[in-house]
Amino acid sequence: MKTRSGIALLAASLALAQGCGTNEEKVSAPAAAQVDLQATEAMAREDDSYDALFKEAGQEFNVPPALLKSVSFVQTRYQMVQGAEEFEGRPAVHGLMALSGAVLEEGAKLAGVTVEQARTDARSNVRAAAALLSHRAEALKIDRTQAAKWAPAVAEVSGIENEEGRRSFVHNEVFRVARLGLGTLSKEWAASGQGPVVEELGQQTQALAGPDYAPAIWRPSPNYNARPMGVKMVVIHTCESGYSGCWSWLTNSTSQVSAHYVVREDGGEISQLVRDGSRAWHIGATYQCSNNSGVECGLNGRSSNDFTIGIEHGGYASTVNWPVAQIDASARLLCDMTRDHGIPRDRYHVVGHGQLQPYNRTDPGANWPWTDYLNRANAHCGCTVGGAILTRYNQLGGAGGFLGRCLTNELTTPDGIGRFNHFQNGSIYWTQNTGAWEVWGQIRLKWEQLGWEQSALGYPITGELTTPDTIGRYNHFQNGSIYWTPDTGAHEVRGFIRIKWEQLGWETSPLGYPITDETGTPDGVGRFNHFRKGATEGSIYWTPATGAWAVYGAIRAKWAELGWEQGALGYPVKDEYAVTGGRESEFQRGFITYNSSTGALTVRMK
Repeated sequence: MKTRSGIALLAASLALAQGCGTNEEKVSAPAAAQVDLQATEAMAREDDSYDALFKEAGQEFNVPPALLKSVSFVQTRYQMVQGAEEFEGRPAVHGLMALSGAVLEEGAKLAGVTVEQARTDARSNVRAAAALLSHRAEALKIDRTQAAKWAPAVAEVSGIENEEGRRSFVHNEVFRVARLGLGTLSKEWAASGQGPVVEELGQQTQALAGPDYAPAIWRPSPNYNARPMGVKMVVIHTCESGYSGCWSWLTNSTSQVSAHYVVREDGGEISQLVRDGSRAWHIGATYQCSNNSGVECGLNGRSSNDFTIGIEHGGYASTVNWPVAQIDASARLLCDMTRDHGIPRDRYHVVGHGQLQPYNRTDPGANWPWTDYLNRANAHCGCTVGGAILTRYNQLGGAGGFLGRCLTNELTTPDGIGRFNHFQNGSIYWTQNTGAWEVWGQIRLKWEQLGWEQSALGYPITGELTTPDTIGRYNHFQNGSIYWTPDTGAHEVRGFIRIKWEQLGWETSPLGYPITDETGTPDGVGRFNHFRKGATEGSIYWTPATGAWAVYGAIRAKWAELGWEQGALGYPVKDEYAVTGGRESEFQRGFITYNSSTGALTVRMK
């Protein structure tokens, strides 16, 4: 993709501050990538959980145990895979060694185990792979004391038909992993003088850069056609195999499938197979927005290939722990393509294969780290979210939640007290005293209009919540609240007026919801909010001398007719109360009484 500097600027209403820093120790994707990825990969390679099996099988069939371990790491990362079909015509793989189809059956026979045992039992699976390698080595008459001589045997057992894919699998993956180190077994192989050395690994051909993503290797697939429309979504896939086997299959004309990109398990290599502007054949589903939370329903009935980019990942839908380096590399790619094509980085536009094709696909599986993945993509696109704000963001679903992707780094508020991040659909504000809370939608818009944290409300002290009657939504702030319903809109209530409204029962009181913000009276003395419940309107009026009192219904209508607080009665001094035959309100200079039998209203002065 073409490089673009920075991210789109926020609207002026969002541009309140600049700077960086945090309310706590920051955790960001770039920092994690710089510090942790290499060490995490080394720990994964050196896991010795199955070393005894590799050693036993290696000794039994005269195959270097480290070679078996290296193949297992490249293919499954030591996972006992029970694979699924990702591509038609390509059988599912099984076990630590990713054996499948005729290769699995042959290995089982050579090892003297049943096919079912070779599929489901770790020891049998490793022995089947070792027996296969030994059998191929015997047929090829290789020198078993030289690592490089094992290359053709490893290539044959890989199940990869494409010659370039075989070379990549052997030299760029299996032998590379062995050189990087697999713990005790690779050290023993090296100490024997029979381990792999750099000079024996052959010359690498000069790779072409991906036409849309320069860090990728361009391995063009013939399986594509013209894209009939713009890109709207990204689909995340798992190969149900290792990396080299995956891109090899997708560049095979007879497979009739493809994807735009394939990401290697260690994140060290990405292949681009189809240009972004072309239609790859990676998802066999007609789009139905009911599979995607009702988003983009205008695309219903179209082939999902028409408007999607497909990213395949070496690995399996059953993968339990996805390699952090692979997630990070894919997130960098995702940042680039979503920025270039204007795709929202949320869970409705960055979707799983199984999400759009649930009838026969489950990838990328239940353990794909969606929140971390989208957060990393946002970070690589220029946003970092840290500390308590990150914790709250993740609680709300991160970039895949309703807030969407970040639009700013963490910034300092103009008053110097708080910190905030703006997101696609809202913000999270933090101070040491209030904690981190989200504000979004119409409530956030109202808070912005009032002056954000420098308004009379101060900082949020809750996230957005649903009212007990389930009709409205609200946030509480340090000095008040904002309440919203579809009918009334969003309005603030604070101070003594809010206290009075609370005493009466909030929105369940006779007043209902606010329909104005707190406003000064025309005489400059008092303050008020108007409210509405159904067809009935009410108000709370306050002055320093009289306090805050409610007036509503027919009595309020009469008071309004008489000129509100500037009329003969002045301000209310009590809430409406029951009297014989009806209801009454007291004002500074008189009373209004309502007769519940006749509906008559009478006014008497003090």
